[in-house]
Amino acid sequence: MKRYVSFVLTIVIMLTCTLPMVAAQEQCSCGFNPVIYVGALGSAPIYENYGTAQEKVLFRPDAGPLVKSAIRLLAPHIPEAVSGNYDGFADALIQLINDNFGNLALDENGNSKDNVYSIRNMPSSAAHGVDISYGFGYDLRLDPVEHADALHLVIQRLKQLTGHSKVQLKASSMGGVVTMAYLEKYGTDDIETIIFQNCPILGTAVAGELFCKKVEVNKNALLNYALDAIPSLKQDLLQGFLYGLATGLDDIGMWTSLVGVADKLIINMKDKVYAECLIPIFGTFLGLWSFVPDEYYETAKSIMVDEEAQAGLVAKMDNYHYNVQCRAKEILEAANENIKIYNVVGYDIQRTPLVTAHKNTSDGTVDTKCASVGAITAPIGECLPEDYTQAIPGSINHISPLRKIDASTCALPLQTWFIKDMLHCNTHKGHHKLYELMLTTPEQFTISSFSEYPQFMQNNIPNECFDEVRSLTPFEVFKNQPNFTNFVIWLRSLIEKILKAIFAFAG
Repeated sequence: MKRYVSFVLTIVIMLTCTLPMVAAQEQCSCGFNPVIYVGALGSAPIYENYGTAQEKVLFRPDAGPLVKSAIRLLAPHIPEAVSGNYDGFADALIQLINDNFGNLALDENGNSKDNVYSIRNMPSSAAHGVDISYGFGYDLRLDPVEHADALHLVIQRLKQLTGHSKVQLKASSMGGVVTMAYLEKYGTDDIETIIFQNCPILGTAVAGELFCKKVEVNKNALLNYALDAIPSLKQDLLQGFLYGLATGLDDIGMWTSLVGVADKLIINMKDKVYAECLIPIFGTFLGLWSFVPDEYYETAKSIMVDEEAQAGLVAKMDNYHYNVQCRAKEILEAANENIKIYNVVGYDIQRTPLVTAHKNTSDGTVDTKCASVGAITAPIGECLPEDYTQAIPGSINHISPLRKIDASTCALPLQTWFIKDMLHCNTHKGHHKLYELMLTTPEQFTISSFSEYPQFMQNNIPNECFDEVRSLTPFEVFKNQPNFTNFVIWLRSLIEKILKAIFAFAG
C-alpha cells in the first residue's frame, strides 16, 4: 500500500511541476521576443559566507569601510614615502588589498573558494516587452564559458515561461564577452537579436598593459580623463566647480607635481605590489584575462601566471582567448547569417590614464578598435592623414567626420555605429530609442537604413539625443548650452585665484 501511495504522490508531484511549464509553452502571439540584459562587470555581487552571521560582500565592497581602512593603514606611512622610504607604504597598500580582496582569488584550476560566490536566480516571471528585460548577472572572476552555460539555461527557462521560441540579448561591457562565449558554444538557434554596447570583444589595452606591468601616469591624459567625465554629470554648478578645480590645479602645476609623486611610487613599489597581491589575486581572475588583447596575451601569461603550477587556470584562459576572442570576427560573421546583430561603440574619450596606451581613442574604458572588432583609429586628439583612403574600398564611405575612424575594417562595418563622446555604458533616452528600434524592427537594418542614425553620431547629453559629429570637446558643448551660465566661468576664475593664493602663502 505504501508503495502504491508513493507512486501516486510521485505522479501528482510530476504533473504539478510540469503543468505550468506546459501552459507557458503555448506560443505567445505578442510578436516581441523577450530581452535578456547581459550586464557589465560587477553585475552580480560576490559574497563570502552568504546567508550566515559572517556574511560579507567582497565585491563590490562598501566604500565607507574601505576608505576608513585605507586611511588607517596608509596615512601613517605617507611621511616615510615622501622622504623616499617606500617599503612601509608598499606593505600597508599590500595589506589593504589582501585584506579586502584576497579571498576573491581563484585556485590553480580557476575555481573559487567554496564559501565565496555570487547568487544567480532563474527567471520566474513571464512578463516581457520592449520596456521589460531579464537581467543576467555573473561572477566577474570566473570563466566566461561557464557563464555562457548559465546563460543558456536562463534562455531555455525564459522561453518556457514566455512561450517564445527565441530571445533577444542586449550586452553591455563584459556582458559582450559572455555573449561571445555563448555564440561560440551554442550558436544562434535560440537568438533573434544581439545588441553589443561598449563591449571589449577584442579586449582592452588597459587590461593588457596592466597585466604586462606597463604602468604609467600621464599628466595630460589624467587631466583629459577627468574633464571628459564631467559632462556626464547633470548639475551645471557641479560641472563648473569640477572644471574650475581641475583646470585651476593644472594652471598652478599641481597635476605635474602629483604625477611626479605617482611616478616615484610606481617605480619603487610596482614589483613588490605585483608580486605580493596583484598577481596572486587579480592574476587568477578569468574574467579579467578575457579582457587581455591578443597582442599582449602571451607576454602577460609569462608575467602573471605559472603555467605549470596553474595548468587548469591557464587551460581555461587559453580556451576563451584562442577559441573566442581570436575568432571574434569569424564568430560574428557566422552568426550574422542567421540573426540580427548591432554594435554600438564610443570614441574620442580619453582612455584610462594609468597605462602607456593612453593615446588610444576609447569610450573611457574600452578601446574603440577593440569594441568595434577591428576599426582603424587615430590616436586621441589626432586625425587620420588628410590623404587617407579607407582600407577596404567600397560604395559606402566608412571614414568618420574629422577623420578619426576608418570603420571599413570592422567585423560588421554595416552594423557598427560609433558615438563620439559616449562615456563607457553611460546611456540616455537617445540610446534607448535606438535600441528599441533595433529590438522591434523585424529585419536587420544597417547604417544606411535611417537618416537619423548614420554610422557616426555625436552624443548630445543635455538634450539626450544624437547630432551630427562636431569638433567641440564635451565640455565646450556644455558651455554653449543656454542653461550653462556665465556664473560657471566666473567660478573657475575664483577657484584659480583661491588656489594660487593658498599655494603662494604656503610657499
